[in-house]
Amino acid sequence: MVVSWVIIPILGIGMIAAIQNVTDANGFRMGWQGIPVYLSAAGVIGRVAHCKVVLDDTALTVVNFFRTHRVPREAIREVAVADGGTLEIRLGEDRVVPVFAFGGSVIDHFRGTSERALQEIDAWRRSTPSEGTILPADPQVRWTRCRSADLCLASAVVLAVSGGIWMALTSG
Repeated sequence: MVVSWVIIPILGIGMIAAIQNVTDANGFRMGWQGIPVYLSAAGVIGRVAHCKVVLDDTALTVVNFFRTHRVPREAIREVAVADGGTLEIRLGEDRVVPVFAFGGSVIDHFRGTSERALQEIDAWRRSTPSEGTILPADPQVRWTRCRSADLCLASAVVLAVSGGIWMALTSG
């Protein structure tokens, strides 16, 4: 998350400078087109930064780009790091939930984050839930919601479409 808090503003400052330069050279008619590009990039970066793994008393929650999986402790057969370095939650019957937050990046290669996450999840699996905890029955899958990223992507589409219509109507 911290990376997105740094990258998105820096990207925004760069985009403002680029829009200003294009506007100075070619007018606002061309310069505004950088705004939907920035909003799209911010939306994609926000979705990537939103990926995570959450452990609670009863289940492991994997938040990926588009899908969120809530997997009860008992449904997990194995946790492993794939050949490419991606952390995987194996549920049996050839069902695997990849964890994009631990996707085998260059950073992971040097810091071993996937391996540490694997060890933490294994320790969590061996622990016992609190007394009186209601255990969920089956894994649940839903669409991942990331309001800020989705708002950026929707704004990019609206701005691109309305700007395209504006340019078509005002072309002479």
